[in-house]
Amino acid sequence: MSYNQFQRHNTAVSKKRRLSGVIVLLIVFAALVFINYRPSIDRVHCTDEILSTQPEVIMLGTWWCRYCYQARRYFTDHNINYCEYDIESSAEGERLYNKLNARAIPVLLVDEYVISGFDEARLEQLLDKARQAS
Repeated sequence: MSYNQFQRHNTAVSKKRRLSGVIVLLIVFAALVFINYRPSIDRVHCTDEILSTQPEVIMLGTWWCRYCYQARRYFTDHNINYCEYDIESSAEGERLYNKLNARAIPVLLVDEYVISGFDEARLEQLLDKARQAS
């Protein structure tokens, strides 16, 4: 094999390796996008008008929190009247979060009960208690 043939062979192999690397990166990126895809859910922000309807749950959370997303999805799927404060963009949400000395998100307020994190069973239990009390 001459030097020129060797160079062409190495160049062809190098191009194939680069192309294979790019394809692998694209597949990994597509898989990450697919795994993290969440259809959007309209957020119900706590306003005076909504608070006057006395929602069953008030949630303190953030837009990026996946457990907050799961809670929103659960509220929507189970027709639970709720509203939320974003603790990063709402002064009232931040104040409530600090007042409760919370260390996790979401924080769910059901009547006088507080749940740190999203726990469907605990939520249903407290909703039942609150509904029976009213």
